[in-house]
Amino acid sequence: MSISDRKSELRSALLKERLSIPKDKWKLNSRLIVDHLKELDEFRKARIIHTFVSMNERNEVDTQDLIKELLVLGKKVFVPITNFETGELEHSELTSFGDLEPNKWGVLEPNSTISLIENLDIILVPLLGADESFNRLGYGKGFYDKFLQSAEALKIGLIFDEFIQSEIPVDDFDEKLDILITEKRILRRNNR
Repeated sequence: MSISDRKSELRSALLKERLSIPKDKWKLNSRLIVDHLKELDEFRKARIIHTFVSMNERNEVDTQDLIKELLVLGKKVFVPITNFETGELEHSELTSFGDLEPNKWGVLEPNSTISLIENLDIILVPLLGADESFNRLGYGKGFYDKFLQSAEALKIGLIFDEFIQSEIPVDDFDEKLDILITEKRILRRNNR
């Protein structure tokens, strides 16, 4: 089986499993993950944060309350805008959570203009699965891999512990993460 087929099969299984998480468990574990994130010295010191806006109906780790909190704290928050024509992410500085509207995939994105991203301190990355070698399994469109290749920021994956796999199939273009945060633990690559 090809790497692409293995990824696709794993992606399908993990998404099905994630959708079956009871809402109370999803909410609790999301909160624990965000609490662990807030404990990181790098996160507390970060001024400019790029984050995905969670698809809560698909049981992604919930970042929506975190985003609102970051805005209240006066942090600069950038969020992605999906450019379906180029297959790349564009970015916008978010000043109000109310500026978000669903795109054609149902992902909340700003209705504002594209911004030039400044020197990001942290990128919070969405994922379906990961392994302890810091490989990530995304949704298969490659949007984040292209973005992460050019980004110098600390790359942090937020994931429920049960979705850490023994091994994720990888291609040469797949980008590793620096930190994985689950409801149970914080994993760091190269002691970064």
